[in-house]
Amino acid sequence: MKTKFLFALILLSVFFSCEKGAKLTKDSKETVVTGTTTILVDETIFPIVEDVVAVFENEYKNARIKLISKPEGEIISLLKEDKAKIAILPRNLNDEELDYYTKKKIIPRITEFAEDAVVFITNKENNLPSLNKDDLASKLKGKSSVLNQRIVFENPNSSIINFVKNEFNLDQLDSNLVYSMNNSKELIKFIADNKDAVGVIGVNWLLQPSVDIEREVQNVKIIGFTSSLQNGNQNVVFPNQSNIADHSYPWTRKLYLLNFQGANGLGMGFASYIAGENGQRIILKSGLSPKKVPSREINVKGSIE
Repeated sequence: MKTKFLFALILLSVFFSCEKGAKLTKDSKETVVTGTTTILVDETIFPIVEDVVAVFENEYKNARIKLISKPEGEIISLLKEDKAKIAILPRNLNDEELDYYTKKKIIPRITEFAEDAVVFITNKENNLPSLNKDDLASKLKGKSSVLNQRIVFENPNSSIINFVKNEFNLDQLDSNLVYSMNNSKELIKFIADNKDAVGVIGVNWLLQPSVDIEREVQNVKIIGFTSSLQNGNQNVVFPNQSNIADHSYPWTRKLYLLNFQGANGLGMGFASYIAGENGQRIILKSGLSPKKVPSREINVKGSIE
């Protein structure tokens, strides 16, 4: 009899525990470290964001972030249509965009967290030694240029196209000389298979290539840019971490997380993480330039062994 009574108590306990657990799951709300959310990411910087999210979710087991890779133009449109609340872009909002949200009484929380580089790549067998801005500008404007290679971008709506146009104050690029693929992976594969083209891409795709394009990345090389020294000589600058940080490499971009949630949700938590100590360490290890250089701990021994 006692055994049956005890068994009944256990069943009741399990029942109420399950009911309570179900209620907690149903009523639980998104916080800065729990819940689920979606973040739109500019495709040119997707690898670094994917890395940070993987570590973030590993540290905060009840947080789930879905990343969607899209071109910059599509992301801005989705934000304006209120179909997305969080985005990561390689630029800040411009005055027109900020004014749009101000009129709607929306104040986005904007977090700068890193700086990357736009790089120019070619096939390893291409003997192009370096580039300079004047030759590249002439090529993009459709004027005579010593640069006879095709210029290829990864997407017609790419943030990199807008970046290059702004750099040279161009309203449009010469469509007879400039081409585009569908995404960053296609661009890398195209350059790996063609010796007469120059691709324009975010450096992060070369520093952290996905498994399916590792072979192709091995068959491309980054082209340096010439810069004039004080003594009149020419120096070729490549997009390594220090040159990105001090801007001696001429094609750098700041990276931002834009949060339109209007509440302290998971977007705010991830923004704090990617701009904080752990997130900045991940960015530093990736080869990009973090907004803040993480501190280093030095252990000093009391005596020499």
